[in-house]
Parts: sequence; C-alpha cells; structure tokens
Amino acid sequence: MTFSVQAQKHKKGKKLVDFTITQSKTVKAKGTQLVLKQVISDARCPEGLNCVWAGEAQVLLSIYQNKKWIDEEIITFSPKKTEVNKEWLAKTLAIPITKIKSIRLVPYPKDSIKINPKDYCIKVEIAK
Repeated sequence: MTFSVQAQKHKKGKKLVDFTITQSKTVKAKGTQLVLKQVISDARCPEGLNCVWAGEAQVLLSIYQNKKWIDEEIITFSPKKTEVNKEWLAKTLAIPITKIKSIRLVPYPKDSIKINPKDYCIKVEIAK
C-alpha cells in the first residue's frame, strides 16, 4: 500500500498551499513526490486516556524526483520531533521552513478504536 502527494517547489511570488499525503497517487512526471509506504508504529497516547508519555508514531516515506526513487526516510511524530520534521520537509521540498506551520499524522488514536492502515495520512499546513 502506498500513499503519495505531488509537492510543488516554492517559487518566488507563488502561494504555497496546504497538502495531505493520502492514498491518491499522483502521476506528474516533474517535481518531488513523497510516498507514505508504511506506518511502522503508532504508540501515541489515545484520546480519552491519561498517559505518562505522549507517545510517538513512525512512518516510512519514499522520496521520488521526476518519477525516480531517490531515498527513503523514517519520520517520527512526537512533540520532541516537530522541528526536526519541519526542517526535513523544508529541505526535501525546497519550502522555506518559516512557511511550514505543522506536519502531523492523522487520524489520532482514540481509546479502544483500531485505526485502519488505509485511513492514515500526513497533513501539512503551510502559511499563506
């Protein structure tokens, strides 16, 4: 199962837009494409529970440039990794880091509810 998004490089004078890495594949030949290959683990503290630790989730992302695979990266979603994730995304997609408001894995776990792997996606908010 793969999830992907076509990411447009930032160009002077153009607006950046929010995007979601979902199950919809893109087929454009140019640009950088991120593919969420796998949710390795999701140990985030579920909503509705009181946990000692906020927990974390790990995903495996593949990076393609002009339809050619160039690298894979494991991204960890946790409160301590927020800035590291923004830096990685900014570098990978050539977006100014100051424009990236958030990058998060959704859905967030809820007590006693199992998440279907097909429902996972990564939401990225970009400052306009």
